[in-house]
Amino acid sequence: MKSNLKLAYVSACCLMVSPPAFAQFSKGTTMLNSVQTWLTTISVTVVTMALMFVGIRMVFNAAQWNDVAPVFWGGVVIGAAAGLASMLVS
Repeated sequence: MKSNLKLAYVSACCLMVSPPAFAQFSKGTTMLNSVQTWLTTISVTVVTMALMFVGIRMVFNAAQWNDVAPVFWGGVVIGAAAGLASMLVS
């Protein structure tokens, strides 16, 4: 039992001390940057459409906030997806 614990301790120490290998990862980085760009573009479009829908409903149909709140918060969540993706990628 003690030998397994010692082996786990030595393995954990070696993993913390060794530098990460970033060699030949440019294709993955390029792909993740492309996904980030697409997410940002889609989220800006969806948030803009959601805010336009909320504004039009409130101005022309005299809708109450309770009627359009789900659309607004859905747009906020979709918009936050791009921000979270950019934090994870960079």
